[in-house]
Amino acid sequence: MPVPVSFAELYRHYINCRRNKRNTVNALKFEVRQELALLDLLDELNNRTYTPGRSVCFVNRRPKLREIFAADFRDRIVHHLVVSHLENYWERVFIHDSFACREGKGVHAAVDRLQTFLRQVTRNGKRRAWYLQLDIHSYFMCIDKARLWEMLEPHIEDEQIRWLTRLLVFHDCAADYTPRSPRELLDRVPPHKSLRSVPSGRGLPIGNLNSQFFANVYLNRLDQFVKHELRCRHFLRYCDDFVLLSDSREQLIAWQTRIAQFLAEDLDLSLNDKRTRLRPVRDGVDFLGYIVRHDYRLVRRRVVGNLQERLNRFQDRYVVQGARCDSLTFDLPAIDRLRSVLASYLGHFRHANAYQLWQSIWHRFNFLPFLFGYDQASGKLHPKYRVPARLRTVMGQYRWISAHYPDAVVLFQVGRYVEFYNAKDGVICEGLALRAMAPNRRGACYGFPCSHIPAYERSLLDAGRMVLRVRELPGIAPQRIKHRAPSLLKMPKSASARIPVFQHGVFGRH
Repeated sequence: MPVPVSFAELYRHYINCRRNKRNTVNALKFEVRQELALLDLLDELNNRTYTPGRSVCFVNRRPKLREIFAADFRDRIVHHLVVSHLENYWERVFIHDSFACREGKGVHAAVDRLQTFLRQVTRNGKRRAWYLQLDIHSYFMCIDKARLWEMLEPHIEDEQIRWLTRLLVFHDCAADYTPRSPRELLDRVPPHKSLRSVPSGRGLPIGNLNSQFFANVYLNRLDQFVKHELRCRHFLRYCDDFVLLSDSREQLIAWQTRIAQFLAEDLDLSLNDKRTRLRPVRDGVDFLGYIVRHDYRLVRRRVVGNLQERLNRFQDRYVVQGARCDSLTFDLPAIDRLRSVLASYLGHFRHANAYQLWQSIWHRFNFLPFLFGYDQASGKLHPKYRVPARLRTVMGQYRWISAHYPDAVVLFQVGRYVEFYNAKDGVICEGLALRAMAPNRRGACYGFPCSHIPAYERSLLDAGRMVLRVRELPGIAPQRIKHRAPSLLKMPKSASARIPVFQHGVFGRH
């Protein structure tokens, strides 16, 4: 008897599914009527009237053209439901050294394991060894759905999950989809890399949770073959990229031949000869974004190049180098996006010996220290451009900004005026021929109309001072004062800005 899906179970998977997806359009549409939408989905599942919706097809350009079919949000909930049931059996079957799309595994765990293998096979660098790195040609597009179902079906006891799993395995998302990339870009994807071109009964969409799980199941036979038939102790796999280590080059060549034969006969797959590497381990293993050796690891050049390209694009748009001064425009949404990018790369760099690398990036793109600080305790970036909402006074906001930009003269907007609050500003204001005024209820000592900003700004730049404009933002904080944020930073050519650096001992591996 099939066991009906309960609302509690479906809701739990909905919560897991919306994690990191909550701000997407489809997730927000679903959330508007989440209870009714979940009840409708529950009825469809238990009545077996559920059918997957239309996927969105787009092309990812980096690192190469790759066709992605993204399932609708309600279908993603079903994927989580199915995978959670299948994992109960398959997690006991998968080998320890399969690292893709598994809880407690992932990229960094795979690289750590590879480095452990390198130390073992070389006896901490004291003897020679080789590595064989293999990749499967167009893996996701070549998966045989009938063979995949033969692997899955015997281990599914629940009839409801068996029906649902079969539906997902044989669903052809390329038959009905919504294109999000231009048609000419979609047509540039090579036919052997596109679900729209592969033969019927072949291929799984890249980008869905169930596809990643099914891909692990399909290659589990290879894992078992390498571990138990070839008896290769030092073997690990991340999706279709796998590495074998040995102190014998001839042994690796023999294993490669047997693996190619096994893939062709048992799984109807073939190796990608262009991605095959057989080299000494002293050359370093290029794996999952790192160059890995037994005693240290470096970040791959392509990863560094991608980050520098993103930073160059930001710099070209928001940093202007003039004859008299350089200026940095604070576009808050763009800086927030840049912060997310940097946080992602920093997370990647922290698992490598990348201290010198980050120092070079920090100094080359010298606008970064004016946007971000680095918390050594947590290893995270914090924004200098976002005034905390907890500050309850205008003077508190002013002092917070002044503390984060100690070398700049802060032109702080309050209504139609610019005001100064620190006693040390007296020297600056006297140099601008501003007269002291009676302190107002905010505690301002000096001020002038906003219409005079350009003239006073020129005077400060001519005197070699850095100038930071701070503007009012729309909306009122809970304490009934305006939100404020930096809007423009100008630095004269003669100024020598202090650029903070990260302290050695926290950043990177040692």
